[in-house]
Amino acid sequence: MISSRPTLKARYVFPVGSDPIPDGEVTIDQGQIVAMGRHMASGEVEDLGNVALLPGLVNAHAHLDLSDLARPLGTPGMPVVEWLRCVINYRLMTPASDHGVTRALEESLRLGTTAVGDISQTEPPAEPLGRLGVDLTSFLELIAPTPERIESQAARAERHVEAARASGLWSAGLSPHAPYSVHPDLLTRTVALSAERHVPLAMHMAESREELELIRHRRGPFREFLERLGAWTSELCPTGIELVDYLRQLALAHRALVIHGNYLDDASIALLAAESERMMVIYCPRTHAYFGHDAYPLEKMLAAGVSVALGTDSRASSPDLSVLAEMRFAARRHPSVARSVILELGTLRAAAALGRAHVLGSLRPGNRADLVAVALSDRDAADPHELLFEGDGDVVAVWCRGVRTEGTANERR
Repeated sequence: MISSRPTLKARYVFPVGSDPIPDGEVTIDQGQIVAMGRHMASGEVEDLGNVALLPGLVNAHAHLDLSDLARPLGTPGMPVVEWLRCVINYRLMTPASDHGVTRALEESLRLGTTAVGDISQTEPPAEPLGRLGVDLTSFLELIAPTPERIESQAARAERHVEAARASGLWSAGLSPHAPYSVHPDLLTRTVALSAERHVPLAMHMAESREELELIRHRRGPFREFLERLGAWTSELCPTGIELVDYLRQLALAHRALVIHGNYLDDASIALLAAESERMMVIYCPRTHAYFGHDAYPLEKMLAAGVSVALGTDSRASSPDLSVLAEMRFAARRHPSVARSVILELGTLRAAAALGRAHVLGSLRPGNRADLVAVALSDRDAADPHELLFEGDGDVVAVWCRGVRTEGTANERR
C-alpha cells in the first residue's frame, strides 16, 4: 500500500538556492512538498539509493512543434540565415499537427523536465497536457515584417491570450519573432498587450552577427533573405535604431525573455542588468555550439547581474530536449561558473523567467511536487554538484504534481 504522504530519500537532495542535503528526504502530500530535511519520517521511507533528487527541470525556451525531426536541420556551423531557409522549407513540406508537440511533451517529462516555455504556432493540444501535467507556457509566434500582416497577427495574439484563460491547462505568452521579422508597429502593440494582460513576451535577439548587421546598417545576408521572400520593407529595422533600443521597448512588457543573446553589446548587457527583475536572457548552449558562434558571454552577463536561464531550443538545432544535457554542456563550456549556479539556470532561474518561481524550480515546502531523480556515480566529491554535472547518469525517476510518471529516459534506452 502506497502512503498518502510518501517520503523519498536520496543520497543527495538538491533544494536549489541552498546547499545539497546528504541522505536527504522529501515528503509529498496532495501534489505538494510538505517537508524536507534529514531523518524526518517516522513511517515508511522510499530509499531511491545513489541518486540526486532535484526539482523538476524547467526548459525556458523550446520549439516543441519541430520535435518530429530525427536530427537537426542543415549542417553544423552553417549561417543562421541558411538554416532559416531549411526551417521554412520543412514547415512548408510538413503538415501542421499536434503530433510533434505531444511527442515533445512526453520526451520532456521522460528527461525530467516538468515545465516548458514553448514558442508555438497554434494553441497547444489539451490531451497530452491533461494527461502529463507538464506546466506549459505557450508563446504564440508572431511574424509580420510588412504592414499588411499587422492586424491579423495582432488579432491572433488577442485570441491566444483568451484561449489560455478559457483552457486552464496552459498559460499564454507572446513571441514577436525577431527584429527582422516583426514590423515596429506590431512590436509596439504586442508589448502593450503583454503589459495590459500580464503575459510574458519572448523575442529572438542578438542571435547572429548577420542580424546585428541588418539592424545597424540595413544590409547583409538577412536583407537579401527577406527581399527574396518579399518580406522586406523600408519600415523594418528603422535607421538609427540600435539593439539596445529594441531592449528598451521590451522592458515595457510585463516580462520579457531575450532568446539567445549571443552577441549582446555592453549597453544591452547594462540595460538587462538594470531590468533583471523583469527581463531575462535565455541561453541555449547546444544550439549555440551547433552554429559555431563566438564564445557565449555567460560569465560577463552573470557578473553584471543579468538574469540568465537555459533552454533547449528545438530539434532543428539540438539533438534532444534534455535540460540536464544542456546544464552539463554549459558546465563544460563555462568551468569558472559555480556548479550551483549552473543548476539554477535550468531550474529556479528558468522558472523565474516564466513567472513560475513561486511554485516551481526549487524544493521547498509549499512548492509543487515536481521532482527528478538522477543516477550518480559511486565516487565522492567535495562538491556534490560535481557528481551531477561531471557524470553521465540518467534520469531514473520523475514525479509531476506528486505523481510518479512512467517511462524515464533510462527505461527507454
